[in-house]
Amino acid sequence: MKNHYTILGAALILGLCLVAGSFVIGDRIRAGYEMQLLTPAGAQTERQAEDHPLMTLAETAQFLRLSEDQVKNIMKAENAMLRNDGPFEGTKLPYLRIDNEFLFNKQQLTVWILAATQEHRVYAGEKLAGN
Repeated sequence: MKNHYTILGAALILGLCLVAGSFVIGDRIRAGYEMQLLTPAGAQTERQAEDHPLMTLAETAQFLRLSEDQVKNIMKAENAMLRNDGPFEGTKLPYLRIDNEFLFNKQQLTVWILAATQEHRVYAGEKLAGN
């Protein structure tokens, strides 16, 4: 008889632990869900954009603190140097074009910034000269 009470007591304690654990886990899940509701939608999008290796033209312009037109002018200037002078010795602005959209590799963009500043490059044009 004593053995039955021990098993019954153990089962009761196990059941209580399961119920208490469910409440703890439920509260944590609910708290995480509430945090998602309280977090602005733009903040999640910003985090995703920070993690993504490619940036759009607008993101790249913001990253470089330039206008979109200035970034396009740099691309045109480097391509014109290739056409006019032959091989381009330096690091070009890293981009790829998919349909009509330009995408820029964030890591390679940092390398380009270092190279352009070390070489003291000057990009002059109507829209670049003003800034």
